[in-house]
Amino acid sequence: MATNIPLTGEFKVTCEYKRKGSWACGWHTGIDLVCDNDTIYATCDGVVTRTGYDKSYGNFIVVKNDADGKYHWYCHLSKINVSVNQKVSRVSKIGIMGSTGNSTGKHLHFEIRNTSNKYADNSNPADYMGIPNKVGTYNSSNYQVKEPSKPATSTPVLKTLARNTNLRNKPTTKGSTAVLYIPNTTLYVLEAGVAKADGYTWDKVRIRVNGKEGYMINQNYK
Repeated sequence: MATNIPLTGEFKVTCEYKRKGSWACGWHTGIDLVCDNDTIYATCDGVVTRTGYDKSYGNFIVVKNDADGKYHWYCHLSKINVSVNQKVSRVSKIGIMGSTGNSTGKHLHFEIRNTSNKYADNSNPADYMGIPNKVGTYNSSNYQVKEPSKPATSTPVLKTLARNTNLRNKPTTKGSTAVLYIPNTTLYVLEAGVAKADGYTWDKVRIRVNGKEGYMINQNYK
């Protein structure tokens, strides 16, 4: 089930967007959400542009929306499960709700910044999620979105490795699990150019002999 909501199941809005208060800009720049299921999902198809810690936002993730170039901020997390340059979709589990930074209790502060990605240059996250901008209880099952039809999958291309190359579980050399394959290993390129990270272009591939799937740098084929 795909939604524009970062939580799944029944959840509560505890502080609406643009509530007046003691925030630096004078109003609440996002929407605060609470759910018994504390898994946080991406709210768009996009790429992770930042992760880190801030004294106000605590542990945070920023995803740039492929569709409109806006930035989705997920804040006060207890755990971050993605890395910079990783591609995500609406079914990607990106983090765990928490109470880090300037927070009085476990919740998610979800914020959408416009293309400037500057504080207080925001869009209404309630409108994007499809829910009322109002304190209350909601259920994600009532706010499903129609996923765009995917183009027909092209026939995988058979390639052969020219040199020792790692198969990685993420399209990055940092924080990913690596398994080394030797020259002349054959593989299928399932999706070419799925990501650009660490100075490389990455392909999603399947090793022909054992069926293992992952990511490889696309410069290492014959």
